[in-house]
Amino acid sequence: MAEEESAQKMEEFRSMAIEDDESEQISGSFICCVCLDLLYKPVILACGHISCFWCVHRSMSGVSETKCALCRQPYLHFPSICLLLHFLLLKMYPDSYRRREILTLEEEKKEGTFSPQFDALTWRSGDEEQQKLSHSSQSHMKCSDPNSSMDTGSFRNGEPHASKVQSEPIEGIDSYSPSSPKQDLKQERDIIVEEESAHPIGSDQSCKQITASDVLCAECKQLLFHPVALNCGHVYCESCIVYPADEKLTCQVCKSRHPGGLPKVCLELDHFLEQRFPKEYALRRLATRPRLTISENDSQKSRNSSADKELKNSSRSIDTSMTHLGVGCDYCGMCPIIGDRYQCQDCVESIGFDLSGDCYNSCCKLPGWFNQQHRPEHKFELKKPQLSLVE
Repeated sequence: MAEEESAQKMEEFRSMAIEDDESEQISGSFICCVCLDLLYKPVILACGHISCFWCVHRSMSGVSETKCALCRQPYLHFPSICLLLHFLLLKMYPDSYRRREILTLEEEKKEGTFSPQFDALTWRSGDEEQQKLSHSSQSHMKCSDPNSSMDTGSFRNGEPHASKVQSEPIEGIDSYSPSSPKQDLKQERDIIVEEESAHPIGSDQSCKQITASDVLCAECKQLLFHPVALNCGHVYCESCIVYPADEKLTCQVCKSRHPGGLPKVCLELDHFLEQRFPKEYALRRLATRPRLTISENDSQKSRNSSADKELKNSSRSIDTSMTHLGVGCDYCGMCPIIGDRYQCQDCVESIGFDLSGDCYNSCCKLPGWFNQQHRPEHKFELKKPQLSLVE
């Protein structure tokens, strides 16, 4: 009986998809190139293209470099969710985003593996250290209850953006009545965006609610210009990133090291910003141009040499005996792990919890890529590479 009710709910939510997407007029820039649906928990690859969290994860090889579905550029690291873009999409398309959340959660329940969940209030406060602790605590609580609803407005790392968020928790998916799913969606929408705008979200006015404060550079705190996303998910203006000569690029927000050379501009987000904020974007272009001209050659040389070196090293390492086939790092996203691999002995999730040698030695505090209940006191074991995936 419960399975029949669940199936009925899913059919009703799926039937809402077309109506929601039409009423909210979703831009083609925010359609995932893999699943061809509205981006959900968006991940920006080093090549600048965007896909959903699960679309990227399912496309990763696990035995060698993975190639972007659009441009075929190879990559070895699974980037973190881009919170800036996540909250942008949530604000613009709340009904469709909620619909994607519900369907995704249903799939995650069946597989027994869950995507990241983070505290929205802490994210909006911009307190990075508190965010790590809050996420770890929330992960520990929520993973023990797979039936709890995913918090659409809760993730890791992000720029500050003040907003009034719900003071009471929203009920889980199992509490939704099959007879009134739209009413429940509307109630959640009204709570999340309360007092943020006078226009009803999801109407033709949705883009009018987006302000420059929703799309600020993590460094200069101005409207993003030629945005690039680091592996950690934070977004910068291309000209705001300074690449160290003798060490890896480090995010100024979360202090995570970025593997490889400078990422490419996310053109879809860049085009959106130019269309949505034409005057502000033109001013940013004028203000940024001299800086780009001065450092253009050095920056390009640094990017090319670093990226080429990273790709050559990773390609050369793929065939060595130090490759852990089918295993990814739960901090930097390297998949497969090349070199030392440390496996948590206390995490009970079937997907496990693993760290690369560099991430293990950096004493990272963030929990896993898949919302594992990893705790700082857990013990690790150095693992040897398997000769095959089936071993």
